[in-house]
Amino acid sequence: MDLFVKNIRRLYTPRATDSEDPTRPVFEIPNAAVYVSQKTIEAVGTEKDIAPRVPNGVPVLDAGQRVALPGFVDCHAHPVYAGERSHEFHRRNAGATYQQIAREGGGIAASARALANASVGEIVQQTLPRLDRCLLSGTTTLEAKSGYGLLWEEERKQLEAIAQLRQQHPIELIPTFLVHSVPASRANDRSAFIEEICEDVLPTVASDKLAEAVDIFCEENVFTVGESRKILRRGKQLGLTTKLHANQFGHSGGATLAAELGAVSADHLEHLDDSEIAALVEKKVICVFLPACVFFLGDLPYPPARKLIQQGARVAVATDMNPGSSMTESLPLCQTIAAIYCRMTPAELLWAVTYDAARALAKHDRVGSLEVGKEGNITLWDIPHLEYLSYHFGNSLLTDAVIRGQIVVSQGRVSYAD
Repeated sequence: MDLFVKNIRRLYTPRATDSEDPTRPVFEIPNAAVYVSQKTIEAVGTEKDIAPRVPNGVPVLDAGQRVALPGFVDCHAHPVYAGERSHEFHRRNAGATYQQIAREGGGIAASARALANASVGEIVQQTLPRLDRCLLSGTTTLEAKSGYGLLWEEERKQLEAIAQLRQQHPIELIPTFLVHSVPASRANDRSAFIEEICEDVLPTVASDKLAEAVDIFCEENVFTVGESRKILRRGKQLGLTTKLHANQFGHSGGATLAAELGAVSADHLEHLDDSEIAALVEKKVICVFLPACVFFLGDLPYPPARKLIQQGARVAVATDMNPGSSMTESLPLCQTIAAIYCRMTPAELLWAVTYDAARALAKHDRVGSLEVGKEGNITLWDIPHLEYLSYHFGNSLLTDAVIRGQIVVSQGRVSYAD
């Protein structure tokens, strides 16, 4: 796809040349334009410099003096599932804990039952509107985890639904195989279940290209450090990227394990001590904050973001979109929460939902910034400047979105199927 985006009031983007700068500078171009050729950015700069380089006949998108940002990258999400769990939200508000609800058959077990009762087609149809809402919030690249099937036959169903969605929706979905918990039917056969994951399931996931990464819920009463290490090492041997749900409910050892294994990311990180922070920083593990999850659950601390950033950590912000603990598709909302409770600056937030979020998916060579050679993923916002994005919350201020040169949102309306 070719496209010339002109009349941009201001363009803001991270740049690869600044990716090791701990101050996270944002490059700003006033009166900007972007030329996309064959789905990738051919030129970006001031309109007076770019316009003469655009061939006649290239389609034009007039930005109408709006602000241009890179398409957002949501690097931790569970968008593909069946059913919903609104009753659990209200039970927690009445005093029940996340763990208590899980012990009573709610939580992941409830999602597993809903998934088991749905066909692949039904899962796809339930997911498509969620992807549209992601798009209307500026997300153009989205991780899609499995993990709600628990048993392999249901996990495969979820991964197959992701594969179908990748063909039907313009958002780029990055599939991750999540080992979420031991199913109740295998509780007395735990070691055999883990062996099956390592020797049967992960080789199938890798050989059939059902996922690009393996993730595990390394927490007390879920998977131990030893179990997590075994599964992640096996995934790494098979060529899968490694990630961890780590230190959400306590000092689980997951953060330290992420550093030990050189995982691409450690996600959640609500509980961190100085030694864990030092290990993550030293090994350059992307620290993924999920502020909407903390907000939604209501009884967890926010990650020590300022300490991590000040010590040189690479950080990302993601939605953790899921039916149980973070029911939102909105990365702008997550930025507002992170600005308030994690004390992150507008520049840090932009990096955290673009370039560094792309790093957490090992995609920063293709997406996450508006630079020559990157995919033409551009979002236009009805805001005066970057600071305004996290300041004005509760409504999407996105007007237009472009993915690989194709206009997929026009005037605030999904348009990719037009």
